[in-house]
Amino acid sequence: MKTIFSLMLAAFLFVGFTSEKTNQVTVKGKLIDTKCYGMMHDNHTNDHMVKKGDKMMKMPNCATACAGMGIPAGVLEGGKKGNDVHVVIAPAGTFAEHMDKEVRITGEAPYAGSIMPGKVEVKNDKGKWIEVEVAGMM
Repeated sequence: MKTIFSLMLAAFLFVGFTSEKTNQVTVKGKLIDTKCYGMMHDNHTNDHMVKKGDKMMKMPNCATACAGMGIPAGVLEGGKKGNDVHVVIAPAGTFAEHMDKEVRITGEAPYAGSIMPGKVEVKNDKGKWIEVEVAGMM
């Protein structure tokens, strides 16, 4: 599974770096784990519900763990029912400690539904936007 995400990220980066025309955009929403959200839209917080056999179990800090393992982060616009998810094309570990927080990312959109960050800001507990440094790509 990790190989699939690595290949997807490589393809996204290739498209982003080879495309002559990109769009500068700003997206604002909640920072989510794209894998778990894709499996169940209720998984838009840091704690997720997963099925074990025929029971549902709560997995605390699942989004943080997934981002730490390299699962791509995304920005969910419009809250839980929002249907706009932007995959963040950057090392997921950068966002691990910020999962489930409100985020504002400005950058390039090399293709629909993606953003390659130039500037990332996260709203802290006091409601103030704090800039987050994004780790280098390579």
